[in-house]
Amino acid sequence: MQVENVRIDPYPTAKVPPSLARHDGGTPIAHLSRRTSRRIACLAWLAMILSMFSDISVGRAEEAPHPPGPAAIPDWQPGGVWTVSRSTHGAAFECQVDSIVEKENCRVIHLHYPSPVVTDLPQNNVIPVEYYVPLNLRPGDPPRPAVICLHILDGSLELVRILSSVLASRGIPAMLFQLPYYGERGGPNGAHDILARPDRFTAVLDQTMEEVRRAVDFLASRPEVRADRIGVAGISLGGIIAASAAEREPRLYRAALILAGGDLPVILAHADEAEDLRRFLAQLPESQRQTVMEAFRQSDPLYRAQDLRDRAQAGKVLMLNAAEDEVIPKSCTEKLAQALGIADRVVWLEGMGHYTSLGALPQILKTTANFFAEDLPADVLPESAPATEALPPAAILSATLREWTRFYLQEPSPDKCHIVRLRAEIQSNPSRQEGELMLIRGSGHRFRLEGKLPMLGNIAIGQGDYPWMTSVTGRTFAGRLGSEPLRSPLHDVPSEYLQRVQFAVMAISGAAASPAALEALVEVSEGPAENGRRVIQVTPEGKSGPQARLSYAAGSQVPEEIVVEVGDTTARVRFQTWQTEAPAARGLFAPPAGEVQDVAAEDVYRMFAAMIRFGLESLR
Repeated sequence: MQVENVRIDPYPTAKVPPSLARHDGGTPIAHLSRRTSRRIACLAWLAMILSMFSDISVGRAEEAPHPPGPAAIPDWQPGGVWTVSRSTHGAAFECQVDSIVEKENCRVIHLHYPSPVVTDLPQNNVIPVEYYVPLNLRPGDPPRPAVICLHILDGSLELVRILSSVLASRGIPAMLFQLPYYGERGGPNGAHDILARPDRFTAVLDQTMEEVRRAVDFLASRPEVRADRIGVAGISLGGIIAASAAEREPRLYRAALILAGGDLPVILAHADEAEDLRRFLAQLPESQRQTVMEAFRQSDPLYRAQDLRDRAQAGKVLMLNAAEDEVIPKSCTEKLAQALGIADRVVWLEGMGHYTSLGALPQILKTTANFFAEDLPADVLPESAPATEALPPAAILSATLREWTRFYLQEPSPDKCHIVRLRAEIQSNPSRQEGELMLIRGSGHRFRLEGKLPMLGNIAIGQGDYPWMTSVTGRTFAGRLGSEPLRSPLHDVPSEYLQRVQFAVMAISGAAASPAALEALVEVSEGPAENGRRVIQVTPEGKSGPQARLSYAAGSQVPEEIVVEVGDTTARVRFQTWQTEAPAARGLFAPPAGEVQDVAAEDVYRMFAAMIRFGLESLR
């Protein structure tokens, strides 16, 4: 995509702080065109950016209750026991059912069973499991594939819960379990207890592999599961473990390796997340360090890649990776793909990093679910999507506006985030402008904004533990000097600059209250369907003003595309991701890797304010 990359003076009306002095020149604002197309472009982008940070708050909408699913499988009852009589480790073992939770698209069976490995920490010897059962599973159905889902390094289960739920909604049973020493399986220090002793670290690598085998035993014992179509999927650390497990366990028919790679020594030396492990290794005597590194080497997916190569070349291994991954270097992904013989089949998430790939989560989930669904019996159909086709156009538009205002006005829960990723093009003869944008909003003024915007060019700003901004030259200015608490990035923007945008957002919020309120302002009608998408046309009362056309995929209340026409200007926005209350992974709000210069936090906040002022002044 070619985007006009205009360099601007970030302080058009104020002296540039020395710590943020530009060294690459700049174009005075007075030299920039203010034609109508540019105004529309800037207004569209700034409205989205500013409203994301609005200090207006609203109460959380309560979720409507949904009806329970079909009757539970007879052997799943709280307090019940399922016995696995055939085990890789010889003896049979029992699975104790703890509880059953009904979800909108699946049933979750919470259970536990003993680990095949006995350690000196009693709770580590019990494996808590969440088993996701499709709602469309009926007695007498043919057995179907199943998937073991493995979690990320920090032990958070949110991402694998989402993946398991999506798989179950496609008709595929899925399970997840906490790895050794994680969560309730750990002591007072949780997973850090793994690094308490060298012998424990080496033992936990073997224990993890044996527990994956036990998970295969469990699934293979279930009548609803086809024992020769059990797969494994993992994200980040889970993806690395999934690769090693699939190499060692031939019963794992498929493997989805997400944000993973091989060559663990390189990953260990590169990733910030491995700092604790690096310190652990550094304090060991040389002989113990060599023992640990040997165990590490034998756990590397490259060590036994040959044992997975046949399945990989037969299309049974999926690799989904971020092209700009700052945790798993691209070279490590390429080494593993080469060793598996699928170097030309890696699905690359272009422009994405390890954490920002969360913005491609819908694509990741859909691709992974489709991959495992290839083994579903032909007569097994997934649960149908919620029907929106029967709703009148005004009701669909009202639901869309409520979802948008929720994104902008409602702060995410702690450890959650809202994500929007889109591409836009604006045609105003004879000019044409394109841009792309990803906004991630966290709680407590945390955010990340990346993209290519008309008039502003490449942009990367954010705030995690501190505010930061990356220049067009790739240098990141990190506001780590001083002891200021985090504050809103709009704190230094004069209120008069924000009132127009805040008024517009609140007007939309009011219009979204009901279809009746909406129809008092605009005419909403059904348009001709396009490529199987439902199309809704929106026209202001009196027929004058912007004309909008929104296209929806089946079952969705968030449009895939919006086309707005104002005179001879046409703006087209394509939504690639729209999520609220998504998991906020560690490092999501940290600056990109590269050259970093520490500056005063106040200077970065002033930089934020200058960018906003520039954009709003250009609308006059």
